[in-house]
Amino acid sequence: MKTLSFILNLVIFIFLPHQLIAQSQIEWSADVKLKWDDFQAEADTNVYGFALTAYKIEILPKNVQVDQRNNIVGFQKLTTKAYFLKNESWVYKKDDFLLTHEQLHFDIAALHSNKMNKQFTALKKKKIANYDEYWKVYEEVWQDCLAMQREYDRATKHGQNREANKLWFKKIEQLLNEYK
Repeated sequence: MKTLSFILNLVIFIFLPHQLIAQSQIEWSADVKLKWDDFQAEADTNVYGFALTAYKIEILPKNVQVDQRNNIVGFQKLTTKAYFLKNESWVYKKDDFLLTHEQLHFDIAALHSNKMNKQFTALKKKKIANYDEYWKVYEEVWQDCLAMQREYDRATKHGQNREANKLWFKKIEQLLNEYK
C-alpha cells in the first residue's frame, strides 16, 4: 500500500497545475513575514504544540538532468530555495508571539537553504558537476536543519520560553546575514 500511495501522490503532484502549487507555498524572503492566514491545514490536536510550520528546501531547476557519467547537465544553474507549505501548516491557538516563533522555523529553513547554496557555489567554482557531490551537500545540510529545528523547539519549549526565543531570534538573524 505504501508504494501505491506514493505513486498516487506522485501522480497528483505531477499533474497539479503550476499555479495551484505556487498558491499553496510561499518562497522565503526577508521582506515577507508569515500570517496566520497562511496556516491552512486542519489543526492536529494530537500533536504537542499550538501550531506547525511545514517547509521544504528545494533544489532548482526542478528538471535536473544527469548524464551517463553522473554529472549534472547545467550544474552552474543549481540553487536551492526554502518554501513554506500552506496546506501542511496549521494553527490551533493563535498568538502573536507564537507566530514569530513559527516564522523563525521558516527562517531556519531559509538559513539552511543559504548554507546549501554557499556550498553549491564552492563546488561550482571548482567546476564539480558530479550529482553525488551536490546530493551529499543537500543531505548533510538538511540533517543539520532538522537538528537545529529540534534544538530550537527544545531550547524554547516550543515557543513558551520567550527569553530563549529572543536569543534565538538574534542568533538566526545574525546567521542569515552571514549566509546571504
